[in-house]
Amino acid sequence: MGQSKHRSLLILTLVAVLLARSIGQDLPHSIVLVIADGTGIGQHTLSYYHNERYAPVAFQHVGLMATHPSDKAKVTDSAAGSTALATGVKTYKGAIAVDNNRQPLKTVLEYAREKGLATGLVATSTITSATPAAFATHVDSRSRHDEIARQLTQAGVMVLFGGGRKYFQSKAEGGEQDADLLDAMATRGVQVVASLEEPINANRPVVGLFAESGLPPSNEGRQPTTTAMALRALEILESDPDGFFLMVEESQVDWGGHDNDHDYVKGEMASLNYLINALLAYQAAHPQVLVVLVADHETGGLALREGETDNGLVAAWITKSHTGNLVPIFATGPGGEAFDAVVDNTFIGRTLIKYVTSR
Repeated sequence: MGQSKHRSLLILTLVAVLLARSIGQDLPHSIVLVIADGTGIGQHTLSYYHNERYAPVAFQHVGLMATHPSDKAKVTDSAAGSTALATGVKTYKGAIAVDNNRQPLKTVLEYAREKGLATGLVATSTITSATPAAFATHVDSRSRHDEIARQLTQAGVMVLFGGGRKYFQSKAEGGEQDADLLDAMATRGVQVVASLEEPINANRPVVGLFAESGLPPSNEGRQPTTTAMALRALEILESDPDGFFLMVEESQVDWGGHDNDHDYVKGEMASLNYLINALLAYQAAHPQVLVVLVADHETGGLALREGETDNGLVAAWITKSHTGNLVPIFATGPGGEAFDAVVDNTFIGRTLIKYVTSR
């Protein structure tokens, strides 16, 4: 993308923030960003027809987002896509919050911590996967899970919930010594919990890694559920009077897309639908909170064609890889009107950073 387009997007971001102020709309006190990995219009259409109460209809603002990475390619991956959402800067595929020269890019979560906000990351994949990693670590390749885990232990994130326990109990990168990172975190006063039912002190950081790798699929009885993790995180983070930034990834819509597995995707979209209904109910009770739902990219090229099924629709796939399809953005709460547009993914990151730093 040329410099003129980048300049136009920056101007659009600034105009959106000024517009929010000019119409008397306060900036958000807290932000919940939901990233539904691999979720495009096809997946949302599937959810619309399969879920009795399709949650996104309750959002106040809707837009579309382009997802391409920094090079000439038009199809991204979760690393570059989530880096754009976290930092407002495009980068190469595989990069975790670093630029094309492999230099660190400051993330919205890191800006939030600087401003005194409590921060949290929730994922149904490993917590070291590309999307959560892009908000709190800086690594030249998404495959370096051990290094991502090591950086997460030092990142000062208040809440870490998800899978990936094996990466915190493996050898240190290079294999020089055993490094049980969870023990090391506990020694520093971090609460390490095995379930959400355990008592948690909201004044101390907490990490809950509930599976060796990713959590089970939703349609196989995932426990804890995405919603349970998100709501427990909110209970902890909301105790901070300065506000919070929480990123929740519904990770496995992408996995179902890679498998072209209709039932897998349907289960993950049901999980996402339940999550969004819960978060919008939370936002209604806490109107100073901005809730944004977006995707890092679309996976599978899912479309729904006519067929002889209970609802008359059959899933059709064009690939087992990612696509360059635009993905929807949904928002409600202070500042949400900025997302009533067709934008680049960097717009999301820049706008959220502006909201955090303009407080």
